[in-house]
Amino acid sequence: MTRSPILAVDVGTSALKAVLYGTNGQVGGTVVQRYAYQVPQPGWAEADPADWWSALVKALAQLRTSGCNLADVQAIGLTGQMHSAVLLDESGQPLPPTILWLDRRAVDETADLQARLDLPPQQLNSTYTLPKLLWLARHRPEILALTRTLLWPKDYLRYCLTGQAASDVTEAAGAALLDWDTCTWAVDRLALVDLDPAVLPPLRAAGAEAGPLSPHVAAELGLSPSAKVIVGAGDVIALMGGAPPQAGRLCCSLGSSAMISCWLDPEQIVEDPRRRLYIYPFLPVRLLNGVLSTSGAALTWAWQALYNEATPLPSVLEQVQTTSPGADGLFFLPFLTGERSPYWNDTLRAGFYGLTLAHTRTHMIRAVLEGVAFSLRHLLDIGQELGVPIREIALAGGGATILGWPQIIADICQRPVLIYSGRETVTRPLYAFCVNAYDATISFEQALQQTFDTPQYLAPDSESAATYDPIYRCYRLMADFAAEEMN
Repeated sequence: MTRSPILAVDVGTSALKAVLYGTNGQVGGTVVQRYAYQVPQPGWAEADPADWWSALVKALAQLRTSGCNLADVQAIGLTGQMHSAVLLDESGQPLPPTILWLDRRAVDETADLQARLDLPPQQLNSTYTLPKLLWLARHRPEILALTRTLLWPKDYLRYCLTGQAASDVTEAAGAALLDWDTCTWAVDRLALVDLDPAVLPPLRAAGAEAGPLSPHVAAELGLSPSAKVIVGAGDVIALMGGAPPQAGRLCCSLGSSAMISCWLDPEQIVEDPRRRLYIYPFLPVRLLNGVLSTSGAALTWAWQALYNEATPLPSVLEQVQTTSPGADGLFFLPFLTGERSPYWNDTLRAGFYGLTLAHTRTHMIRAVLEGVAFSLRHLLDIGQELGVPIREIALAGGGATILGWPQIIADICQRPVLIYSGRETVTRPLYAFCVNAYDATISFEQALQQTFDTPQYLAPDSESAATYDPIYRCYRLMADFAAEEMN
C-alpha cells in the first residue's frame, strides 16, 4: 500500500471530503460525508458546526476501515466554504445560528455597510461575513453579546483538532474584515457590529503550523500525535488547484458555485472600471478573478424540483444527452441566489425564457446546464475586453464530472476544455502546503506541480456555434435587462 503522509480536509457547504495523498502527490484514499443545512425561511441558510465534526470523525473511520493507516499521516491541512461565520462562546461552543455564505438575509445590511465603507464588490457583498454580523447585531444582539471567538468552518474544525484559534488572510478577506493594503484585520469595522476586536483570532500564513493535535483527539481519530496541523486557507485556493497556471488559460472550479481565474504576468496591468472582475492578490500568483453564485447548486435545484428521488441524477443526465443543443430555444438565467460576477446584485432572480408546450423537464435540465455555460462565456468576454486573451478553459471541481457538461461548456464558449483534476481541486494546494511544511526542501510550487498529469482534452464543436450564438445574445440581453431593472 502506498504510504499516505498528507491528509487534506475540505469542509464544504453540503459535504466534507477527506483525501489522503501519497508522497508522489497521487491520491491514496478519498471519503465524502454528506450533511444537510437548514432553510428556516426563504433566502436563509444555516448550518450546525457539530455536523462538520461528526462528518470528519466518520470520514476518518471510513478511511481506516478501507485499509488506510492514518498513523502514517505527517501533516494535516484544512480548507472549506468561506464567509460562514462560526461564533464561539467563552467555553468554545458554537452559538447558533451559523449563517452560511449562501444566505441572503443581509441584503439591507450590505447596502448600509457599502454606503459607509465604499468598498469594491469583491471586498464586500452579502455573501460575506460582515453584513451577516450586522444582521445579528440588529436582530439577535444577545448572540453577539455571548461571542468570544470568531472563526470560519475550516478554522472551527482545526480548533476542534488543536484547541487553538487561528485564521488566515483568505478568510479575513472573505469576511470583509481585512485591510487589503496591510493584510491585517480591519478592526475598526467590528465597531459597526458591536463586537470586541478580541474575538478575532491571530492571522497566520496558510502553510504555517497551527499547533499540535490534542492527544485525546489524536487517539480518537487514529492519528499520530506528532502530525503537523497546517493553518490552511479558504476554498478560494481552488483557483490554484484546477490546472497549472499558464497565460491564456482560464481555470474554472465548478462546484455549488463557480470560481474562475486567469493567470496574469507580474507586470501586466489589468483594471475593470466597472468592477465586474477583480484582481486577487493573496495567492502565490496574481489572478484575474470572478465568481458565479449558483452553478452546481442550480443543477441540484432543478433536478430536485423537477424529479423525485426515485430518478437519480445520472439517469436524468443521460436523458439530457438525447436533447439537441440549445434546448429547442429554451434558456435559463441561473441567478437563484442573486449573482456576483459580473453584476454583484443580490436581488437578481433566476428564470426560464422561451418555454413552449413542446418543452419537457429534460429540456429544462439542459437549459440549466447551458445557462451556467452562458454565464461563464459572459465572464470570458469581459476578460477579452480587458486585454486578457483566453485560449482555453481548465475545468475542475464536481462539475467537471457531470455527464455532458464539460462538452456543453466547450461548445458554448468555443474554446477547448481541459480537465486535469476532476473533483480534486481545492485539496491539491493543501497537499502542497503540507509537503512544504514537513519537508522544506520541496517548495510549494514543486509539490503542486507533481499532482498534475496529462489532461483530458475536449475540442469545441464549431458547428454548434450557429445554434448557441443567437441564444447567447438573447441570454445577455435578458440578463443585462434584469440586472438594470433590479438596481
